[in-house]
Amino acid sequence: MLYRLCGTDVPIIFFAVGVTSFALWGNVDGNLIALWFVCLGVASMVRYTMAWIYRRRQPASDDAAKWENYFCLCSALVGAVWGVMLTYIGLSPTSPQDLIVTFLIASIAMGLPSSLAPSPKAFISYIVAVLAPEVAMLMAFGGGSHTSTAMLMLVLAGVVAAMYVSNHLALLDTLAYGNRNTVLLEDLRVAEKSLIAALTEQETIFDTAAVGIAFISQRTVVKCNSRFAEILGYEKEDMPGQDTRVWFQSEEDFLIADSLANARMSERQNDSSELHLRRKDGSLIWVFADSRAINPANPKAGVIIGIGDITERKLAEEALHRTKERLDLAMQSSAISIWEWDAARGTIYLDAGLAQMTGDEPHERWLTLEEMALLVHPDDVAMMRQAQDECFKGLAPVYNVEHRLKTVNGEWVWILSHGRVVERARDRRVMRVAGTNMDISQRKLAEAELLSALRLEKELSERKSRFAMLTQHEFRTPLSTILSSAELLEHYAVSLSAGDRLAMLHGIQSGVKRMDALIDNVLMIGKAEAGTLKFAPTAVDLAQICEKAVEDLRKDVGAQYAISFERNFDRGSVNLDGTLLRRILGNLLSNAVKFSRAGSAVSLAVAERDGHAVIEVCDQGIGIPVEDQARLFETFHRASNVDNRQGAGLGLAVVKKAVELHGGTVSIESKVNAGTRVSLQLPLTGASRAA
Repeated sequence: MLYRLCGTDVPIIFFAVGVTSFALWGNVDGNLIALWFVCLGVASMVRYTMAWIYRRRQPASDDAAKWENYFCLCSALVGAVWGVMLTYIGLSPTSPQDLIVTFLIASIAMGLPSSLAPSPKAFISYIVAVLAPEVAMLMAFGGGSHTSTAMLMLVLAGVVAAMYVSNHLALLDTLAYGNRNTVLLEDLRVAEKSLIAALTEQETIFDTAAVGIAFISQRTVVKCNSRFAEILGYEKEDMPGQDTRVWFQSEEDFLIADSLANARMSERQNDSSELHLRRKDGSLIWVFADSRAINPANPKAGVIIGIGDITERKLAEEALHRTKERLDLAMQSSAISIWEWDAARGTIYLDAGLAQMTGDEPHERWLTLEEMALLVHPDDVAMMRQAQDECFKGLAPVYNVEHRLKTVNGEWVWILSHGRVVERARDRRVMRVAGTNMDISQRKLAEAELLSALRLEKELSERKSRFAMLTQHEFRTPLSTILSSAELLEHYAVSLSAGDRLAMLHGIQSGVKRMDALIDNVLMIGKAEAGTLKFAPTAVDLAQICEKAVEDLRKDVGAQYAISFERNFDRGSVNLDGTLLRRILGNLLSNAVKFSRAGSAVSLAVAERDGHAVIEVCDQGIGIPVEDQARLFETFHRASNVDNRQGAGLGLAVVKKAVELHGGTVSIESKVNAGTRVSLQLPLTGASRAA
């Protein structure tokens, strides 16, 4: 566009015009040549003016078409003005040379420069500039032939313009296609370069991958990378054409692995597996294999497979498994189980060892703290939570507590739970706690047996002490009485009255009877505890035995107590042990008298009720404190309110042993300072319990 406007061709045009004018001088009208120079000057001025305006405005490239329109319009106008000038000036051509000069002037002046641009507008402006003066000259000649020629020239110009426009459009399409092809070719070249770079990169990745990669078709290696060959002990060059069967230890292993892989890949899934393969040198390795079929409908046609050597991992897993087995065996042998609390999950992991402790099938479990608390004995939950809080807060270095755990059959086993915090968050929150559970039921049982033995030993020691006191008091006192009475009789028998001598003799007899009864009670208790006391039932008259016991008591105590006997028993003979009955009645009646005030009433009643002989001994004595009633039947135990009254604490123990041998029961109702009632029930069915 700027070339058309700048007018750099004007000197050439003027030179050409000058040469032409010199050549035509004398043959062409001089006025015509003068007008020619005037027209060229005007056209050149127009072109220079438009170029100046163009440079001043500096239009954008998008305005090129608009400025082309301006130039073509000016070109056409200059040509038209030139034709009009020829018509109205009245210059009449006299020869064909005048027409030729007019044509040349018009062509060189404005038509030729504008036709240099491949544009319909430029071409039309060229046609207008050329035809305007020619048609004007023909019209000026006048006549039918000149007019017809002018009209034909116009028609020819229209046809030529139409053909030019059509060819121009075709040319533009061709140029557009060519440009598009150029762009596509350039894009193709860029894509080809990218593809080559991608293939190069892919090949580099393929060759340098850390895992082995191979393309296998029809169970034969087509291509693989170096790592694939290295894992299997081959050179990369030896792998193409290699049959995959040789890597398996047996044909059966190959068929199983191949069948499973094809089944998964035919379902459009990746086949992932761990295989035990044989290397070229015969050594065995473990590999993971990840395969995918190129065409799932026919997996054998082509498979991309990736493998990695996991031999070290498998060996480590086997070693870990063996270690775990040994640890489990050691834990089972030592009755120890492992537990772990995970704060993130909020669960406690319990291994199979704890299930065995509770009598359950060995299995691992994950329980919440609340679920775990349900298995613990209710009395131990608070203690466990306290130990847990102290450990979590860092108040105690370890969690250590003994508690009971429920078994599957509802019983309880003793567990020693020991652990420590193994992970804390940055804010010191407990994240993980691990420890062990140990079955200490046997230890607890041994401790209980030891405590029981200690209590028994303590009781035996206490009994020995009480027996020593008994020996000192209950034996020494009667012996002292007997000895002093015997000495008095020996030295002062003549001087003593008959009544005094009789009283001393009665004292000796009473002391002997007391010692004899005490010895009998001790021997009976010893036999009962040793299991040698015999139960020998015979036909006896129970009522008569009771009545005889009351009479003997009256003889001993005289008129000091009001002793009564109530008989509501009508049977004759019953099958009971008379010796034990007399021992029972003697102890009960002597206790009633011993612990009652002089002048108070003591009663004995016998009756029959529901197939049992019921014997009751009642007194109005000092009674038995409530705190002592639970231990009344223990040997050598005496109530706290007996003061210095005689007794060894054996009477009620003897009564209980004798009643139990009969298969009966004994019960006591007592109140301090209100008296005591002892009730016996002896079965009359003949059933007995021999010691």
